[in-house]
Amino acid sequence: MPPNAARFPRSWCAIMGLNDTGWEKVLAAHRAALARDGYFTISSRELGKISGREPRLMAKHDFSTAVPAPLRQAGLNVIPVSRSHYLVGKFSLFHPFPDISGPVKTLRIPPGIETMGRITSEAVALNAGVVAGMLDDFLGHGPYYPTMSGRMSTLDIPLRLAGRDFTVERAQMEIDGGFESLHHLVIVEAKNHISRDFNIRQLYFPFRRFQLSLSKPVVPVYMVYTNGLVNLYRFEFTDPSNLHSIRLVDSARYALAPSLLQAQTLLEAVRAVSVVDTPVAFPQADNFGRVINLVELLEQRPLSKAEICAEYDFTPRQADYYCAAARYLGLVDDSLRLTLPGAQLVSAESRDSRNLVLIRALAARPVFHDVLAQAFASGQVPAPAVIANAISALGLSDSTCRRRAKTVHSWATWAMELAQPG
Repeated sequence: MPPNAARFPRSWCAIMGLNDTGWEKVLAAHRAALARDGYFTISSRELGKISGREPRLMAKHDFSTAVPAPLRQAGLNVIPVSRSHYLVGKFSLFHPFPDISGPVKTLRIPPGIETMGRITSEAVALNAGVVAGMLDDFLGHGPYYPTMSGRMSTLDIPLRLAGRDFTVERAQMEIDGGFESLHHLVIVEAKNHISRDFNIRQLYFPFRRFQLSLSKPVVPVYMVYTNGLVNLYRFEFTDPSNLHSIRLVDSARYALAPSLLQAQTLLEAVRAVSVVDTPVAFPQADNFGRVINLVELLEQRPLSKAEICAEYDFTPRQADYYCAAARYLGLVDDSLRLTLPGAQLVSAESRDSRNLVLIRALAARPVFHDVLAQAFASGQVPAPAVIANAISALGLSDSTCRRRAKTVHSWATWAMELAQPG
């Protein structure tokens, strides 16, 4: 029996499965309205009564993979239109995050600030970034002053979806940070986990609520914090009345402390580590940032695979792959609890200390050790074909070697970026 078989006996996430069953019942009850109008509204009370689930859990879909299968298969999405009612219809609500390339810009927290310790959440990261001048640098037209945060009403917002006009009537929304200058109001949605897309409603409701009442422009910004880096995305709505008119304006990466790591330092760290075999299968999880982020999330609270699927934009297969990758590196154990190296990673005080923990974990595994040593010595990551040939010594099939080589190449590319100035 696989190590996690007793813990995760089903291929699909239990939490998502309960929501699937609940939405099957709801859609069956409203089949006639869907056939006639293409949408229906449902109260929180009715949603809970039919589904047998908490309405908030049934309707909170912060990214596309969180949409339950019955809705997804029917091309349906859910959006709140008041504090007690939801609209269900054939409209899209999600926008992809673009890849951010280019150098990381380093900002520093001003001397004398003593309460900004280790950043442990997106809220602390947002505060630290603002103190360091991140919004001023990213947007210009500062200085920016914190003026709002927390839960509040949308007031009344006209909303056009799928060619029809609706009104959002005082639905509840939450703003992670509102920052005002003489020229702009900046609305920030902040997260501490990586996802491929996001629910446009998270930006649109706050944007539209204040755009309708203020004389100055409202600037929606999405912030993602992980592994000591802040990714900022500035969006605009080219037609303020249209949720689907969202467009990326600019993006940037920031660090709130400088990195002093150089290729020679990293090469020495790799050479100082001995390779140790592990019974965990060779990894297949191309985004190394998501491996790191998963360990960060597991440090905040224990998570089952079901919760990882339901809350953090992982499909069941991806959850398997990324949990296995963290286990392969020795950062978590079979129960998804942090090991000593995992605890050292998340508790490290500096960006460089965290990254050295990761480099040592990588260097302790076959193939990765030699690939990293070659990359840091030559300044170039070996080609995937070269990596696949090295993996073949582990006795894997040619097709498996090619797939795993993609993972090794991606992780080594991440490691090479550490040697860049920033």
